[in-house]
Amino acid sequence: MDSDKTINNITEIFADSLSDISSDDENMNICEDDDDFQDTTEVMIPVKKRERVLRKMDSDRDSENNCNSDGDESADSEIVIRARRKVLISSDSESEINDHLRNSLSDRVIPVNLDSNNWSTEDFQPSLEDFEGDWGIAVPPPKPDSIPEVVKLILGDDLFEMFSYQSSVYYSQTSKKQRKLIKSLKWSPVSPTEFKTFLALIILMGRTQKGNWKEYWSTDPLLTVPVFPQTMSRNRFEQIWKFWHFNDNSKMDQSSSRLFKIQPVLEYLVQKFNTVYKPKQQLSLDEGVIPWRGRFVFRTYNRGKIVKYGLLVRILSESDTGYICNFEIYTAEKKKLNETILSVLDPYLDLWHHVYQDNYYNSTSIAKTLLEHKTRMCGTIRQNRGLPQCLKDEACGLKKEQGRNLGILEKK
Repeated sequence: MDSDKTINNITEIFADSLSDISSDDENMNICEDDDDFQDTTEVMIPVKKRERVLRKMDSDRDSENNCNSDGDESADSEIVIRARRKVLISSDSESEINDHLRNSLSDRVIPVNLDSNNWSTEDFQPSLEDFEGDWGIAVPPPKPDSIPEVVKLILGDDLFEMFSYQSSVYYSQTSKKQRKLIKSLKWSPVSPTEFKTFLALIILMGRTQKGNWKEYWSTDPLLTVPVFPQTMSRNRFEQIWKFWHFNDNSKMDQSSSRLFKIQPVLEYLVQKFNTVYKPKQQLSLDEGVIPWRGRFVFRTYNRGKIVKYGLLVRILSESDTGYICNFEIYTAEKKKLNETILSVLDPYLDLWHHVYQDNYYNSTSIAKTLLEHKTRMCGTIRQNRGLPQCLKDEACGLKKEQGRNLGILEKK
């Protein structure tokens, strides 16, 4: 870490606001699998253990009328919370990932002693733990003021070398089927530098709109854009576009993920986001949408948004800068929402991060699990996500009062 100026320069380059964030109620129709909250834990989430003194349970069993959790233990017993969840996974590869995740989380569980009656309708100021992580740039660039050097932190030369290698592999697998294209221009392996030029032209196409991509190489004086033919020939651009590939098709089988085609790129970007910069204590968990109207079995639809069709992405970002710390693309593979939350937050557990999320993600079961892994959460919550009856009654009373006040205003 050179200086505060260096950090500010780099974070400004990386900072990017999240777009197309779905609202709380609209998320109900995004996916059926993620909306299933089956709480199989023994008790509900407690009020913070440092702020409450354990009390003995009542000897009688009339606690159903009080604000108890779903599974109370016997009186005078010390309750140790352990997460027990059912996970439905369709592919073997995803099963291995989630088994590894559960094993890694179980090693870090902090037993929490709690009382099932520690619910309160009164607000209070909690005593929060100190942040145990180190935030800032973990891999500083040689020249912090140079945009190309900063971009290399995320898009390194090894990424373009992978593009070059996989494109050559794909060409060797499909060359017999692409005779017409091969006759127009003899194939030669694409170098990493040539791939950078190729991507630069694609980015420039977004700044200069044309009817179709071939018009960028048009010789018509009214349509010509000299920089394109001067940088790369049209046939070479088409050739690279045709064989641009990210993964070896020969390794694909029935157990492969639905993201197999782009899996190496996703893993590369996630690894870079996790290692280049370490976020501050406050994090935000929400989702974004990549616009797409093509044919995808896991394409989502949200009628309440401007971008109605697209790919749903769970995004964990730093609250201050919007820097993306981790992300996961929804693929409709029967993965529970609690499992998704834990997998996205996994690199940042056990550091007393504060995670802010809306009522689509919040539940008492996930709050309990995160607390066991030294992570605080904050946000609104739906009544059917494990709230005790006393808080449900409180919410109903507030709604009735708001309804009466609204009726009085309408009469006036």
